[in-house]
Amino acid sequence: MLTYKNIRLAHALLSTAAIIGLFVYGEEFWYVIGTLLLLYFSCIVYGVFTIRANFFLTFHNESNATGKDIALTFDDGPSEQTNKVLDILQQYNIKATFFLIGKRIKGNEEVVQRLLAEGHQVGNHTYHHSNATGFYPFPKLKEELESTNAEIEQLTGLKMKLFRPPFGVTSPNMAKVITQLKMDVIGWSVRSLDTTAQSAEKIIQRILKQVKPGAVILLHDDREKCATVLETIIPCLLEQQYRFATVGELFKIEAYEN
Repeated sequence: MLTYKNIRLAHALLSTAAIIGLFVYGEEFWYVIGTLLLLYFSCIVYGVFTIRANFFLTFHNESNATGKDIALTFDDGPSEQTNKVLDILQQYNIKATFFLIGKRIKGNEEVVQRLLAEGHQVGNHTYHHSNATGFYPFPKLKEELESTNAEIEQLTGLKMKLFRPPFGVTSPNMAKVITQLKMDVIGWSVRSLDTTAQSAEKIIQRILKQVKPGAVILLHDDREKCATVLETIIPCLLEQQYRFATVGELFKIEAYEN
């Protein structure tokens, strides 16, 4: 399996062999070392940006359980658009999981309380949601998660265990933070691309084409088009006999510390 640990081990062994080769074959062997370095860094880049690779840590991307359970997940809230999403979910009695940005909680406390009161789950999506989050040093990254956890615990009394990294970018430091905080990392299997300039119709088609049993659908409740997308995909998926579950239910994991 292609993981950070295995790649580092393989790189160490091959580098040792390459150095020995230098002594045996001379400077002509430098191209071998260069090739090994290129392969190593290519694997690292692949692992950083490919959420389904489970390279630095293990993600819950989709469930292999029997049945037609799927999960709707929403990133980047809470926002003024979240209530529109909650209205639609309430209409169909569907429970979902919301990954919240810490800095957006203040001023949107009623939204957070509403989504919890209506049976939805919340998870951590870091405090600032910076483009550089995945590359933060360990102390700063840990602060990002702990600050968001503290905001929710102060508001609701809940200690969150679910985490989704911004943009799906991971790193060795993130793996250390997750291990220390004992959190579960949630990925996705259906990326809606609703943060792009694509029309709601194209996003709807993309989601419906990719959904299968056990799917985790990624949407963003801070986007105006999110409600429009939901109004179409939910009836279609219900007609296909899909059942909506929270992330905790889908993967049989606890969303909060007991």
